[in-house]
Parts: sequence; C-alpha cells; structure tokens
Amino acid sequence: MQKEIICAGEVLFDMISKEPGKTVGDTERFEKRIGGSPFNICCGLARLGESVSFFSQIADDSFGKTIKGFLKDGGIDMKNTSVKEGSKTSLAFAAVDSEGKADYEFYRENTADCSIEVEKAEAVKLENCAIFHFGSLGIIDEPGNKAYMRLFERARENGVLTSFDPNVRQFYIKDKTNYIQLVSEIIAKTDILKLSDEDLAYITGIEDPEAALKTLPEKVDRMDFVTLGKAGCLIHKAGRVKKVEGYTVDVADTVGCGDSFMAAILKIINHREAEQTTKFELMEKAAGFATACSAIVASRHGADTVPSVEEIKAFMR
Repeated sequence: MQKEIICAGEVLFDMISKEPGKTVGDTERFEKRIGGSPFNICCGLARLGESVSFFSQIADDSFGKTIKGFLKDGGIDMKNTSVKEGSKTSLAFAAVDSEGKADYEFYRENTADCSIEVEKAEAVKLENCAIFHFGSLGIIDEPGNKAYMRLFERARENGVLTSFDPNVRQFYIKDKTNYIQLVSEIIAKTDILKLSDEDLAYITGIEDPEAALKTLPEKVDRMDFVTLGKAGCLIHKAGRVKKVEGYTVDVADTVGCGDSFMAAILKIINHREAEQTTKFELMEKAAGFATACSAIVASRHGADTVPSVEEIKAFMR
C-alpha cells in the first residue's frame, strides 16, 4: 500500500477583482477561484499521482458543496475532511486599486475551516502517513489553529516526516511579534521548510536570502527550500546553501506557483527511499523538479494548472 501524505489547513474561495484600479468595495465583477495554500498543495499532490488526504472542515453551504465535489473529483481521500452543518465557507476578496496598492477583505470568522475541533485532530490515523504538511492561515485563526497544531505534534510523536510552509500573508497578520514567534517555534521542529524570499525576509528581517537562511532556528537534518521567483530557488541544509536555477517562460499567471512548487517537493521527497543519493542530492533533485513544475504553472492561465509528472519530465528535457 502506498504511504499517504496528509495536508492540513484552510480551504476558501478567492474572489479576484476583474476591474483593475478599483478597490474591493468598488468592484462589480470578480473571478471566483477555489484556494487556500494547503488545499492547493493537496490537489497538486493528487495531480502528481500521490496518495493524499485533506485534514480540514468544510461548510454545508453552496461553496462547501463545490469544495466537496472538487475533492472527490480530484481523487483526494476525504476520510479526514469533516462537514460542519450550518457553517459558512471562508471567502477572500482581492483587488488592486488605482495607486497599485493591493486591497483585501477576508471573511473567516467562525467559518468551517477556522472552527475545526481539536478532537478531530486526535482522531486522525497516522499509521500509513509518510508526510504531514500544514501552514498558511490555518495556524493563525482560532480556535481551529489548535487542531492543526495538535495534528502537527501528533505527527512528530509518531515519527511522521513533517512539512511547513508559512505562506506569509502580511496584510492578515495582526501581531507580527507573536506571529514570528509561532512560526519560529514550528520551524525549529519541522523536517521540511518552504519559504518564498519575501516570507524569509519578513520572518528574519534580513533581505539577503542566504544570510537570512543561516539565522533560522536550527534543527538537525531539516531541508530548507526558498523560492526566488523566476530566478529559481535556494536549498539549505546544515549550513550548506546551493542555488537551483529557474526556467524562462512567458508568464501568464503566477497564482498557484508557490503551492505547485511545494507539492512537487513533497512528491520527490515522498519517494526518497528509492533514491540512492545523499539527502542534499535528494533536495537538488526535488528543487529541479519543483522549479520546472512551477514554471509550467506560471505559463498557464487560471486555477488547477498543475501539470502531470510526464509533462514536467518532458519540459525538463
């Protein structure tokens, strides 16, 4: 039986303004996209052929029914996905105003994914879990954050490889000091860490990615990946840093690039036992595969654009 990957955290609908120069309040036309970083990564892993389940809670409203159908159609195991009666789905509205400033409005108070109970984390079976991945907004919003954090701790207690992507949303963070403390505590415990260069600068206060990497909380054998946009990524382990070059493509849409990168990293690491390589060489292979995957995503319009393994391999050739 193939070992599974569990992804945990939020699922929501992004409502993206189709009227440049208008605020969220002034916009009349929005494009609806299903999203949430852990959800996107879960779907990306399924697209890449991995056995994956999603730990979260969805609403029984119209949006929730769409999410449930999306999970089912995507071949994602829903044994760890609960439905909360009478709840609502999280919504995120985004626009760019006339001055080029991003304008956001989130509706997440008491929504389904934010109110998942700790008891549901205790009930998850981890015997067949190879990797547990979480992060993003799920670690912020109470009371649901306690459930996601508890499942992270349970994964560690059971010897499951853990993965974390904070996917920092600066506009959403109310207390930067407390947030950085929380993220730092998780980084010190996780086995796989993915950050964008902007995330890394926000957390460490250091603009240079290589210098910033070396200030992160230490953990023996942790694998660090820092995305650099079209420039590729950095890999870091035990003080050793290497750059993996990116690919030049005609960019159509950068939405989902970071999440597709993370899914591709986990895909390769999940099959590490078949690799006759050092851990750093495994990281290089994962980073090469992931930069190719995210480059393809950047060249496509719309959501759900993660390519197949065959497409990625052909692109890399």
